[in-house]
Amino acid sequence: MRTDPRPASPIHSREPALGLAAAAAVFGVLLGGAAVFIGIQQAPSIPSSVLPGPIEIPELPRPAADAGTACEQTCPQGQTLVEAVAATRETVVTLRSKDTVGAGVVVDETGLVLTNFHVIAGELGDPSRRVLDASTTNESGVVRARFADGRELPAVLLVADRDQDIALLHLRPADSAERFKAVRLGRSSALQVGEGVFSVGTPLGLDHSVSQGIVAALGRTHILRSKQTPLIQLDASINVGNSGGPLFNLRGELVGVTTATIERAQGIAFAIPVDHVFALLRALKQGELASSGQIGVEVDSLAPVGADAELLGYRNGLVLQQVFPGQPAAKAGLLAGDIIVEARGQRFDAYGGGEAARVRLAREFVQTVRGLIPGETLPLTVLRDKQRLPVNVVVAAAPADRQVFIDADELLGLQLELKDGRPVVVGLRPLAPITRWRGGERLVGATIAQIAGVQVQSLVELRTVLTELRQLGRQGMVAITFTLKNGRELSIADFPVSP
Repeated sequence: MRTDPRPASPIHSREPALGLAAAAAVFGVLLGGAAVFIGIQQAPSIPSSVLPGPIEIPELPRPAADAGTACEQTCPQGQTLVEAVAATRETVVTLRSKDTVGAGVVVDETGLVLTNFHVIAGELGDPSRRVLDASTTNESGVVRARFADGRELPAVLLVADRDQDIALLHLRPADSAERFKAVRLGRSSALQVGEGVFSVGTPLGLDHSVSQGIVAALGRTHILRSKQTPLIQLDASINVGNSGGPLFNLRGELVGVTTATIERAQGIAFAIPVDHVFALLRALKQGELASSGQIGVEVDSLAPVGADAELLGYRNGLVLQQVFPGQPAAKAGLLAGDIIVEARGQRFDAYGGGEAARVRLAREFVQTVRGLIPGETLPLTVLRDKQRLPVNVVVAAAPADRQVFIDADELLGLQLELKDGRPVVVGLRPLAPITRWRGGERLVGATIAQIAGVQVQSLVELRTVLTELRQLGRQGMVAITFTLKNGRELSIADFPVSP
């Protein structure tokens, strides 16, 4: 598919066709004038019949109360690395599909196995879809799981998310009542840079190989397809075949799932934090994965951080204009007037100072929050009365009737408002592909009549189509017909879509 949004010949319209240009001076619309909305007050939801339903996943385990306490080369209990490896040996399996060898870890006594999407992708009938479950993978094959003692069992796919590179399998022993040794879950949020960790996998086909290293960095983004997924950076020796294998702390607790390396680099690898993985699985189980994250605040992107913040060394931050009652930010104790100066332990100073930098920060912070999974925790640092306060905000799902506006913004670059019961285009998202089309401003005031051959007569119908578009997760083009504000139709055969 083309990703360069240029007009092609099959544009049929009663109006002149759109062309290439830079036409993006509408950022104020996205910001609501001077404010960015990162979640709003709860409003009536669209009927759930049009939303993707929950996925049937067995009850998911939770970390023990004392999980995640950092330890050095030996743990408080006196457990050595050798003992930690021995304690986890029976929980790790080698996974073999048609053309891939990887690893997985048993996370539940009934035989739930966690691994990477790309380890089992070759067995899927339709690996191009973003999220697959038992209802959409009837053509999927059976993966073979081999334990350290050589025993092999079939494993069937329960759910897989391509963008997050996560898959959940279920072992199928001859005796369905059989129980397996499950890993002890840790908390990746408790990890510290420099902390010792070890991974287990099948590098280059060598079953159950152990690699030791340290946590080199936390919160690395723009690595996976889902660019907002925060990864753990490792210096352990990770090779082809380690994919999907567990990352343990030195207490033998699962803190991550090994996922990627950087080509030509040595000693740089990444793992998906276990907290993120189980937030993802719970969102799938509850039918919330199609929802963007929201924390329920409004920030003033034009307000400077003020002298007090500058005295503390901060050049940039987000001033909270409003904190909505009952929403995640309010529950975490945030107040109007607080200034967010760090997220995930990273300061915002790299954006620079000045109004343009604050606007850019606000826009990217919106994208960060939207990309989080409902139930995931977002660590923030805020300034209040000259004090720095750490705050952990548990992200919630955007309400269904707001999700349609978020999807239109993110996928199509169209900012919509509800007028007379119909969603109307009120602006174009800055830097969206459609802003590079000459004449794109003519879409302001238009309504969407059809997407990919599907009639769109209501907000519910638009929500259904955009949910499917989001599920496909493909970057390219889609045919859209607009009814312009003058009543004429404009059909664009290759309207640009962002992934």
